[in-house]
Amino acid sequence: MFSNSILEFFIFGIIFSTLILILIKGFGLFKLHYVNLKWLKKIKQLTKDTDNSTKKEALLATINHCQNLNSKWLLDESDLKFLNNTFLLIKKIAHAYHPNSKAPIEEARIRCILNAFMELRNHLLPLTSHKGIQAITQFRIRHILILSRAWKAKESLKQSKVCVFLYKHGLYHLFGWLFFIMRCLDLTFWAMKMTSYILQDIVLKVFLIRWYLVVGELANQVYSDKIVNSKIPIDSILDGLNEITEPENLSKDELPKNIKEISEASRNEILYHTWSVEWVKVRSIYINLINSIAHEYHPDSEQPIYEVKLFELLTSGLYLSEQIAAIQNYPFANKILDLRISHALMTKEANSFLMNSHVLFWIKKYKLGHIFKYSLLLFKVIQKKHPALLFKDFAFTLAGEGCKRWLYLYLHDRITEKTNTLYNISPNP
Repeated sequence: MFSNSILEFFIFGIIFSTLILILIKGFGLFKLHYVNLKWLKKIKQLTKDTDNSTKKEALLATINHCQNLNSKWLLDESDLKFLNNTFLLIKKIAHAYHPNSKAPIEEARIRCILNAFMELRNHLLPLTSHKGIQAITQFRIRHILILSRAWKAKESLKQSKVCVFLYKHGLYHLFGWLFFIMRCLDLTFWAMKMTSYILQDIVLKVFLIRWYLVVGELANQVYSDKIVNSKIPIDSILDGLNEITEPENLSKDELPKNIKEISEASRNEILYHTWSVEWVKVRSIYINLINSIAHEYHPDSEQPIYEVKLFELLTSGLYLSEQIAAIQNYPFANKILDLRISHALMTKEANSFLMNSHVLFWIKKYKLGHIFKYSLLLFKVIQKKHPALLFKDFAFTLAGEGCKRWLYLYLHDRITEKTNTLYNISPNP
């Protein structure tokens, strides 16, 4: 009797110690989850209180996005594509505020976007500096991918031909004992082999919900802005173009040779691209760049892009948000802050004009499209050598293309630098 009491006390002590350890290690996560629930509850209340159908639709986009994640026992592989999912959420919110726009996501003022990135930085900073958070985010996203695929394979057994046949002919209950044993063995397997991955899945889910709550709030701030610019300050913008210099790849000398080659090849796709560079094209270039660098450091991985750790992703988000927000510190940027993205991207309407104008003939004649790798330089040369061609609308269009490429190259170089740091880590299990 005495020995049984000691054994029970010992088992209770182990369980109690384990719970205390989980509470200590996971305090930061519990706190984050609690704040997420309060935030989501607040948004739901705002949805009920508002009579503005536009705002209600935008808020519901965030609510549905988060509730979809909350409803899942384990994350799907599609949930790991959080960049694409983030873009879709922003697109829904933008459409709610600009339903008649052909490109609602472009109906944002540059000033609002840069301010949003600064606020994003303020949201990420506490997450990256909290010791408890840092400890529980030291795992690779690959672990969640493995768990997701294992769970999917397990669930697919229910749809196997054998199970379907047994259900169809009413024989499934005769084999209930066998399936019961299989489930017990299955639970044992999951408990022993997948416990850590399941905990990591929970951690990632909490962080994803926080991410979408932050993105949803910032997107609402950006696209609810209704300030109308009566007139685009074309003269002022064109006068300041000489302040913009061709961006140099400052980090290229700090990169390993193989990464430098990847970066230069990727950079040249933007630099030497003929005519207007669209965001869809640039986005694919960025994704290919990240994949290529990840593969260089993890050549044996099936999905090298998922070899990054969650904590490293958080610090990367902090760094990039700071770098993007810093654009407003450039002197020329002050003149375009109140423009909307749709104005800055006017060049996508310019191709038909270029193909039917004397400007195209002049550019081809002197082979400027090959000599100059940067649209802004092209603008300056035309302005100097043939100013009669540059009536204001075309000048603004061409200058806009130059500004776009400056921005795309600015982001490209910082993505290269941070991606190299992210994946340049010795592989761990």
